[in-house]
Amino acid sequence: MKKTTLLLIFAFLFLSSIAQDIIFKKNGDEIQAKILEVMPEQIKYKVYLSQDGPIYVLLKSDILLIKYKDGRKDIFNNENERKASKFE
Repeated sequence: MKKTTLLLIFAFLFLSSIAQDIIFKKNGDEIQAKILEVMPEQIKYKVYLSQDGPIYVLLKSDILLIKYKDGRKDIFNNENERKASKFE
């Protein structure tokens, strides 16, 4: 019984850790999020564990990259240009 419970907890944690978008900020912070919109200067997102909560906004100049739950990546350089990356 304990092994089954531990296995289920581990599976839930593993699946929940890969089922969201991740924002990597230039200062080293990581945010587990649901990206709502990528605008010319900003990114709009919701915190993954609180998707009924408020919409947050980050400046693209503060973001290094975004890794989406489907494996795609958006990499942002110093000029705020977005370089889309296919599945890696």
